[in-house]
Amino acid sequence: MTGTASTRSTLETAKEFIRAVEAKDIDAVEDTLREDAEQLFMHSNVVTSDQGAADIIAGRRRGLCVADVSGREEVLGYTRGIFDKFDPLVWRNHRWTGSPAGREVFFLGTGDMAVARTGAPYRNTYLTRFDVTDGKIVRMAEYGNVMLYARLGVRPNHAELRSLLRAVRRMLSLTRSSRSGR
Repeated sequence: MTGTASTRSTLETAKEFIRAVEAKDIDAVEDTLREDAEQLFMHSNVVTSDQGAADIIAGRRRGLCVADVSGREEVLGYTRGIFDKFDPLVWRNHRWTGSPAGREVFFLGTGDMAVARTGAPYRNTYLTRFDVTDGKIVRMAEYGNVMLYARLGVRPNHAELRSLLRAVRRMLSLTRSSRSGR
């Protein structure tokens, strides 16, 4: 990918986050996040096609926010939970797309994971938008089929439970969008 120094910084930060999650390196994850970082989980089953992913990147399609993880500590709490739930924790077929302004980068990957408790395979395709400011992630919006995750029957941790309740409030809010990932 080519682009401005800003784009490269955004891309490098997002790649470091993915690398750190796959390595289950919580300190490296923390180093990529701003204090006010948030992570939104958007239900969308269109990301499995190139056109669906392109539509989300272009803003022609949206998802439904089902979890709203707020603040670096809560993002880290959620991340620790997925470290415990999945082994291995990897995505295959990484594809990266930068926005023209260089403030956002999109990651597309297919999970090649297994539930640690049961060994059940977990294959979900994710498109994640990273918004980066001053070399730190301020927002991630992760699009995927949340029903595939829900069917695993893994117990949510405290950070996940809070984020699920926050997503419900977002759906009822007059000021926050539950559809745009913003």
